[in-house]
Amino acid sequence: MNDRVLGMIGLAVRAGKVRFGVFMTEKAIDDGCASLVVASEDIGASNRRRIESRCKDCNVELMFYSDKKNLSQAAGKKDMPVLAICDEGFAKAIVKKYTEIGK
Repeated sequence: MNDRVLGMIGLAVRAGKVRFGVFMTEKAIDDGCASLVVASEDIGASNRRRIESRCKDCNVELMFYSDKKNLSQAAGKKDMPVLAICDEGFAKAIVKKYTEIGK
């Protein structure tokens, strides 16, 4: 994997600082655990609305990045359209890498 953003997500996964899937991401947002939510650009419309609304209501940063296949591969899961980063340091590092590539 030559993508630095997905590489940072992989590090966060290995550190145990990630919640996977729509339900667990919503729970992490509600619990105040989520510092950043990363959703694939090809997430389904209804899930996209749910996540956008929840992030806006709870003031959690949301970014859309890559596709479901690559995001799932970085997370080591299958069919993973969204995940929550539950560590401020990892969240800042991922956002920094994201802005460096000019998205």
